[in-house]
Amino acid sequence: MIRSHPIVTARRAGAPPAVLVALAAALAAGCDDKTVGKVKEVGKQVDQAADKLDRDEAGGHLAAARATLQARGEPAEACSWAASAAADQAAASAQGAVAELRRLCSLDVPLGRATRAVSQAEAARAEQPEAPSLTECASDEWARAASALDRDHGGEPRWAELKRRWAAVCPP
Repeated sequence: MIRSHPIVTARRAGAPPAVLVALAAALAAGCDDKTVGKVKEVGKQVDQAADKLDRDEAGGHLAAARATLQARGEPAEACSWAASAAADQAAASAQGAVAELRRLCSLDVPLGRATRAVSQAEAARAEQPEAPSLTECASDEWARAASALDRDHGGEPRWAELKRRWAAVCPP
């Protein structure tokens, strides 16, 4: 069974490719050409299985993050994984999903926070149109989201629209 193979175990433990090659060479040492060929074939199967595992993991986190955002939640677990070494070390075939998840976590999540803060400030302004200031305008959620969005996505049109709405409700 491939799952119990030493190369698979090393790959799942995060062993770098050089270690995997050394392990395959050690397994093949003293073997005839037929056995070496089998070891190489097992190595290819392991790489394919590991790539699929990485794609499935990245795709699963991306799907979970999208579903959580759709439900107006915070995809903390998926975004934590996206920032981890596991995401950095994912197979090349999984990097598209990793990049999309990172974009979602760095743009869509703070946009959601900023949108909630603006909506709360707009609702408060509608209730108290003549109030000189609103507690909602001192939102920590807005400040954190604004900092992240200005730093990472300053030219994003959706962010520009939220800043315009915020300035209308909470003038500086």
